[in-house]
Amino acid sequence: MRLSAPIPNQDFFEHFAEALLISAADGTPLYLNPAFTKLSGYSMDDLNLLNDANLFRVRVNYDQVVSEKATHWETGITKKDNNISWVKVSLSPITLADGTQGKVYTVADNPSIDQMKNLLKESETRFTTLADASPVMIWMTDQDNLCYYFNKSWLDFTGRKFEEELGSDWIRGVHQDDMMSFNNINHLLMERQNYSCEYRLKRNDGTYRHILEIGTPRFLPDDSFAGYMGSCLDITEMKEAQNELATQTSELKRSNEELEQFAYVASHDMQEPLRMIGSYIHLVQKNIESGNLNEVNDFMKYVVDGVGRMQALINDLLQYSRVNKKGSAFTNVNLNEVLKIAVTHLVNRISENEAEVICDSMPAVIHGDQSQLIRLFQNFIDNAIKFKAAERKPVIRICVKEQDNFHEFSVTDNGIGIDEKFYNRIFVIFQRLHTRTEYEGTGIGLAVCKKIVERHGGEIRLESKLGEGTTFYFTLKK
Repeated sequence: MRLSAPIPNQDFFEHFAEALLISAADGTPLYLNPAFTKLSGYSMDDLNLLNDANLFRVRVNYDQVVSEKATHWETGITKKDNNISWVKVSLSPITLADGTQGKVYTVADNPSIDQMKNLLKESETRFTTLADASPVMIWMTDQDNLCYYFNKSWLDFTGRKFEEELGSDWIRGVHQDDMMSFNNINHLLMERQNYSCEYRLKRNDGTYRHILEIGTPRFLPDDSFAGYMGSCLDITEMKEAQNELATQTSELKRSNEELEQFAYVASHDMQEPLRMIGSYIHLVQKNIESGNLNEVNDFMKYVVDGVGRMQALINDLLQYSRVNKKGSAFTNVNLNEVLKIAVTHLVNRISENEAEVICDSMPAVIHGDQSQLIRLFQNFIDNAIKFKAAERKPVIRICVKEQDNFHEFSVTDNGIGIDEKFYNRIFVIFQRLHTRTEYEGTGIGLAVCKKIVERHGGEIRLESKLGEGTTFYFTLKK
């Protein structure tokens, strides 16, 4: 086809083996040869559809090529059927028939780029196949740290569609209480460093599982940041095993401490009544041998008293050791009924001491061991009566406050109070703060209370003022 304004050597261009496109200086296309038509699908009738930016729009930096007066480059051209063909382009000047300057584009197939494109596509397919086959959850982000890829394991875990997870929408599955975990790694993300963090992620069944996430930054050949690639592993069983190990370690430590306390009891508290029994038995034997029976009955009273004290120590020690091992299975317990029974067990003691017990309305139901909970309140009330102030009648107030995951109880008395320096001894078995002549008992009641509270997953503490009274605080899970 001839141009209305002939181009120099047009007959030569018509038979030229390589694809040619000739344009004016402003980029207006003037001519294309049959080889170009074969390569691109465009013909001379389509000249009005072509311009530099349109034809070579695959090359992102085309403007830079023009401004730098590049004469050779590799790019992709958009063919008439909208497919992309990767080519090598050479640009040369030409003087048109009217004497103005134009441009000649020589376009040749670049099979190496097509081959690279195919290899890239194959690589992407291989990665997707491997990632989807992995039991580990895998994801990728762009330069703005917005997720654009999730593998099959992730989608199977969350039960959500690919489109529902894109960008930052996946964060909706993270437990609200664990959002702080991401704040702790923000500085690592800003510095493009490796990181790891833990959080809970909602599974497709609605439960939250513990997740260990590891992220690695990706960089392009020019060292520019491309985003993060990471993996997520469900570590719930491992966390449970760690917690179980920590619990067993704590229990072992507690058992060792109790063993040390038992050794102390065996060497001190139990030895003292044994020594007394031994001494008076020796005196009884001596008096019988000498025929002096006048004081034997008195001596035997001391022996019986020592035996009784020894028996009380052994019984209390057995009671303390059985809190965990011999406790009943947890059931739903009505605490109002528990408190009523505890007060009933002490009705005579309350009456004899003219004590007043004031109780809040208790939670209707709590999960626990009913007999131990009765013993818990009974011990606190009995302890408050035992250590009453001489100048006033005992008043015991039992209150409760509801917290998020537990109830906090308080038992307040107006007794003699406890010196702060003894706070760390008050819950230790047989650690008495007063002599037996002042106050009866073996000193195990509060130690049992502490053990019962801990078995129910709670904590116990106290506040006290000498001469004014004491408040014991303890928690029980809902």
